[in-house]
Amino acid sequence: MAGRHAAPHMLRSRNGHEHSKATFVELFFDLVFVFAVTQLSHTLLEHFTVAGVAHTTLLLMAVWWVWIYTTWVTNWLDPDKVPVRLMLFALMLAGLVLSTSIPEAFEGKALVFAGAYVFMQLGRSLFMLWALHGHSPGNYRNFQRINA
Repeated sequence: MAGRHAAPHMLRSRNGHEHSKATFVELFFDLVFVFAVTQLSHTLLEHFTVAGVAHTTLLLMAVWWVWIYTTWVTNWLDPDKVPVRLMLFALMLAGLVLSTSIPEAFEGKALVFAGAYVFMQLGRSLFMLWALHGHSPGNYRNFQRINA
């Protein structure tokens, strides 16, 4: 039974081995990260030194972790539900801020990059905990352990 403050049911319905198709919102989210990868490649070309390679690799790892965790979460959540779509659009906006700060992430836009990164990682995790609470107790506890 869902608690009084539990989120509405936002999980994808699971029917055996049935697969679901990516929605346009999910594909648009992926395009934000295509833009991030182009920003990374341009940054590497402009700073093609050992330090530039190290910086670009670190930024790539940050971009990768945001993208992979979000795609994993959206495998559980139903993007056709309004709250999930709003979360994805908020993450897309933050992803654009993150992407545009990449060329100067080790200079004047370090706090912008870090702020967008933290907002995305923390916001998505809190949203997922909210979505799971009261609807999937086992997954809720597993997700708490994963993010601890």
